[in-house]
Amino acid sequence: MIEKLNQAVRRPEAHGGVPVLPLLLDLLAEAGQQTADALWIPDANERLSAAPFVRDHFTDPAIHVTASQYGEDAYRRGWLHLDRTLSAADHAALLDRAAAWANTDRTLHEVLDEFGPASVTFGNPAPHLPKTLSYATSDPGAPFVAFHFAAAPGESAAAPEPVKSAGAALLAVRGVPGALFGLKLTPRGRAACWPL
Repeated sequence: MIEKLNQAVRRPEAHGGVPVLPLLLDLLAEAGQQTADALWIPDANERLSAAPFVRDHFTDPAIHVTASQYGEDAYRRGWLHLDRTLSAADHAALLDRAAAWANTDRTLHEVLDEFGPASVTFGNPAPHLPKTLSYATSDPGAPFVAFHFAAAPGESAAAPEPVKSAGAALLAVRGVPGALFGLKLTPRGRAACWPL
């Protein structure tokens, strides 16, 4: 069941969509007798969280942003298998730099060059398509940092071949200190939220 969750949370569209994720979490919680206070629905009423803002204001973010929330919940319970676990030093450096670093528009390739491969990628891994990259340590109590991306300018999921580009465009970084509710918008992210 944990393996199924790990596959579905990374690529929900290939495993029945976002509605499958809370079902899998419920089954895991029931099997582990952890259902007492489990809340699996990251909805727009969630208090003091930046994720509903991201889902409500960015273009087509529902799948990868919501999957990253369920993935973070699975991580907190020890169910998410990370592709890369950051050392405490690398994680501290990411937390120190990410908010200030997002003051400038960035691309997927720039994030990967700066912070290395993600701990987990939510959404289509194609470099030009929307996704969320998250970074984490082996400590489930440590911040789970999420970089939310939109399709590269001029790209779409329907395009048969990607245009040669710098990759998906960074809209926001979630889970970092020094930002309102842990959310830091890039200039492109601010423009996407409040177009003139």
